[in-house]
Amino acid sequence: MHESDRHPRVLIIDDDQSILEAYTVLLADEFRVYTAASGHEGLALFRREDMDVVLLDIRLPDIHGLEVLRQLRAIDAQTEVLMLTALNEAPLAVAALHEGAADYLIKPVDNDALLTRLLRFASQRHAQQEAQAEQTGSALSHAPEVPIGRSPIIRQLFAMVRRVAATDATVLITGETGVGKELIARSVHRQSSRRAKPFVAVNCAAIAESLAESEFLGHERGAFTGAERQRVGKFEQAHTGTLYLDEVGSLRPQSQAMLLRVLQGHDFYRVGGVHFLRVDVRVVTSTNQALQDLVAAGTFREDLFYRLHVVPIHVPPLRERLEDLPLLVDHFLRRYNTAYGRQVQGITAEALTMLCQHPWPGNIRELEHLIARLVATSCQRILDADAVAWALSLS
Repeated sequence: MHESDRHPRVLIIDDDQSILEAYTVLLADEFRVYTAASGHEGLALFRREDMDVVLLDIRLPDIHGLEVLRQLRAIDAQTEVLMLTALNEAPLAVAALHEGAADYLIKPVDNDALLTRLLRFASQRHAQQEAQAEQTGSALSHAPEVPIGRSPIIRQLFAMVRRVAATDATVLITGETGVGKELIARSVHRQSSRRAKPFVAVNCAAIAESLAESEFLGHERGAFTGAERQRVGKFEQAHTGTLYLDEVGSLRPQSQAMLLRVLQGHDFYRVGGVHFLRVDVRVVTSTNQALQDLVAAGTFREDLFYRLHVVPIHVPPLRERLEDLPLLVDHFLRRYNTAYGRQVQGITAEALTMLCQHPWPGNIRELEHLIARLVATSCQRILDADAVAWALSLS
């Protein structure tokens, strides 16, 4: 690998050619430097290349720097952006911080201050990536900790998640089985002000109707036969955090009525209890069913539907985001190499084409299981089309 490839990548967006040249010389020993003389050029380059940090002038000839910042954050919120402003542009600098900029510097910029900040932001980015890789590499039985993808449709999804996470709005996540709805729910929680508080996930399809009230609200000792001790319900467990209700369309009518009561008042009694309990819970739900159709059929309460359908987020199926398939394949190869002690290094272009032609009815979950099967059974360092065809035949 060339030495410069190991350096962090910085993108400089400024319409002053002399500044671009001066900063390129200044940063060349520590960074791999990319430059753009306009907002459009910078955004196009940012979409093509993974950047560790961006140096962005707030005054550009085509797009205002604040709008460029918003679009950069929508594409990849993990990349830190350092703004350059004039002395009389302090309000714009503050606005940039509110839009997600990491910091700003006032022109003329002190070179040492610039280099120090850029190196710090690049180091933070590297630490985040290593932590994420360690988490996903060791979490065999869980979905990726961080949603993966760079296709336009998935970037729009990530942007919506970031906007919604900043609020306490109730979210309804829709999508086919296996697309990663719980991963999106966890991402909403992780990017919210409740991130340090509990995230409690409930599979509504697995709860028996007779036990639903106890499951959600808890019960007191002796409340019913077999209640030998007090139990704290899911709402209490999620207090100050997020309660995620997976497959909410599976709830039976009595459970729907109970859920609606709690969502309306954020208070309840435990089963058999006499003390009124109040909770502060953000509710995120998901379903692979069309709740509107269930409402029309009379099997899902219309008032509960509108209570849950505040902010809908649709997760696209894998067949609609095939641009992300190589990234997902690489991610799962690394995960299962670590889990199984293997060293599968990649996949041939022919094999990748075969994967792109598969309909993926099981979506990302199906892809993960297929890659796990290949890593566990293949003797190849580079997976070829024959190996992929065999693995697909077992699906």
